[in-house]
Amino acid sequence: LKLQFLYFIVMHKMSVFSRLKGKGKALQQLRHVHDHKILYESDPTIVRPANRDSFMSPLSSVRMAAVEPSVFAEFTDLAIKHNAINLGAGFPNYPIPDFVKDAAHEAISSDHNQYTRPAGHPLLVGCLASYYTDLFERHICKDTEVAVVGGATNAIFSAVMALVDPGDEVVCIEPYFDAPKIATDLMGATTKGVPLRADWATGSADWKLNLSELEAALSDKTKLLVLNTPHNPTGKVFSKEELVGIAKVLEKFPQVVVLSDEVYEHMVYEGTHERIASLPGMWDRTLSIYSAGKTFSATGWRVGYVFGPSPLILPLVRVHQASNFCTPSVLQVATANAMNHAVKINYFDDLRDTLKAKRDKLAGLLRLASLEPILPQGGYFMLTDTTKIAMQHPHPMWHAPEDLPLPERRDFAVCRILTEKAGVTAIPASAFYAPEHRHITDSLARFCFCKTDETLESAYHRIVRSGLGSQWV
Repeated sequence: LKLQFLYFIVMHKMSVFSRLKGKGKALQQLRHVHDHKILYESDPTIVRPANRDSFMSPLSSVRMAAVEPSVFAEFTDLAIKHNAINLGAGFPNYPIPDFVKDAAHEAISSDHNQYTRPAGHPLLVGCLASYYTDLFERHICKDTEVAVVGGATNAIFSAVMALVDPGDEVVCIEPYFDAPKIATDLMGATTKGVPLRADWATGSADWKLNLSELEAALSDKTKLLVLNTPHNPTGKVFSKEELVGIAKVLEKFPQVVVLSDEVYEHMVYEGTHERIASLPGMWDRTLSIYSAGKTFSATGWRVGYVFGPSPLILPLVRVHQASNFCTPSVLQVATANAMNHAVKINYFDDLRDTLKAKRDKLAGLLRLASLEPILPQGGYFMLTDTTKIAMQHPHPMWHAPEDLPLPERRDFAVCRILTEKAGVTAIPASAFYAPEHRHITDSLARFCFCKTDETLESAYHRIVRSGLGSQWV
């Protein structure tokens, strides 16, 4: 039986590589599957990839095996290994507000513990439709134009699964969160990046989108344009003028749907949060994504919601129904209760003011540590210039070859040094770009400031006391 089982595994591997014959690039990405070090003790289907620290089953799909490892998982593991303060992780390390806890207790006590409708619990969709009707400046139907899903990542995944076919193209404004690219890869479609550019940014408003580059990236094959405002990781808040410019370009490509990730809507410190779906002609071609986890500092709740026209909401809900069926009912009711209370006590203003103070605190501490923050207009991430960190690297800054693996890039090396020697973890920014644009952020690292003041101060003292300053220029 053991021999038969091993024969099955070998034949399956041969079948996989036979299907890949002639597809050189995919074959190169999947070569790690052809590792014969089978871990019989734990699972005879598991092999260790030749060039990764994770495990991948030879029975995994070709598309899944080709997905790049997560930079967040890599640096989280490194932070744990070195007992580092993790300022790369994008979640608060302080308690959620008491009124949010009370809302959860009330929902549990009220026995909201069974399945609800896949598109969202009636209490929550009714609350959301009422609240966002004014923000979108149009009536929103609670039954057909809003969907509740398992967090913003699930919303992105469900949208891509619902709307994108193999061979389609998804255009992302770079730098971008990796969720849409992963979903696009799994669908057999192609991701194209259009970068924000800045000659030398001191604030996130300095990052600009070249509309000619955007238009050149779009084509008859484009199905989705992924937009993020306030933007992760730059903190840029797109102005109404900038959004109008994007909408004008899209008039030439009527088949393109906008996937607008707006989860940091209540974290705008300079400027105003504008919604592209509110512009003339854009509601019918836009899915707007929001997150209770971000709004209420409860990222583990995994409650997100999407607004859009019913022809786009319906297929998204069907994907969500097939994967999760519904988001946990008790947390949906808790979110509705918390949302209603938040409006009464002006919580959203308090959230903005609290995070603005933390932004300013981290920026000041980084400057004291001889690093140069790029002050974000919104969100809770801050890109920081690291050119003062003098380190030996085989490639001059901004001149590394396009095909240089991510772990070998300068910003990855800097973030490893910060973690290993200073005990402070940041995320290398090049992970948010397509290979041809990764050189743009060779000198940048992303820090998260939604942490307690004690955590931010401890991170500063660790950097200063690490001795790394003697290597800086």
